[in-house]
Amino acid sequence: MDKQQKTETSETEQQGFQVIDKRHFLDLDKIDKEALPEEKPRFPSYVEELRARMAETERQFQEKKKQIDEEINRTKSRLEADFERELELEKQKIVLPFIEILDNLQRAVDAASQTGSVEHLLEGVQMTANLLRSKLRSIGVEEIPTLNQPFDPNFQQAVGMVKVADPSQDGVVLEEVQPGYCLNGQLLRPAHVRVGHAG
Repeated sequence: MDKQQKTETSETEQQGFQVIDKRHFLDLDKIDKEALPEEKPRFPSYVEELRARMAETERQFQEKKKQIDEEINRTKSRLEADFERELELEKQKIVLPFIEILDNLQRAVDAASQTGSVEHLLEGVQMTANLLRSKLRSIGVEEIPTLNQPFDPNFQQAVGMVKVADPSQDGVVLEEVQPGYCLNGQLLRPAHVRVGHAG
């Protein structure tokens, strides 16, 4: 190596090494922002479609629920009105037989007052009582048989004891103070009875 080459090498080492990057795509100021790629959606298209379907399904569900609630309210009001009408009809069915009984009682009183005979009054009252029993039986009301029957605490209430000498009458109903009634097998009122007691 000659003297001149050594001098140039020495000068280069003293100046240092410098690299200038001239690539244009690294110049941020010159980048066309409009040319940047569009921002991708947060979710893939099929997810967005599913979300839209879910929203539509929810809307339809709420609409159908509202319709069903309205129909339920209308049905409830209609049933309540029907029940009130049926209740009024049942009341009429219950009251009418008693009006008929009242008519018979009034006829008995009128007949007794015209003739002045107690027998006519007694006969009319007996006929009315029989009519009432018939009306009660027609709706399922039955009198509880008690006399000479073993005492049954499920249908009878003992209001007194009667001493008996015959042991076979011990625990047997000997007297009915007040009759008891059942409606279609269900107790309405227990019979008040006196029961034999061998002691």
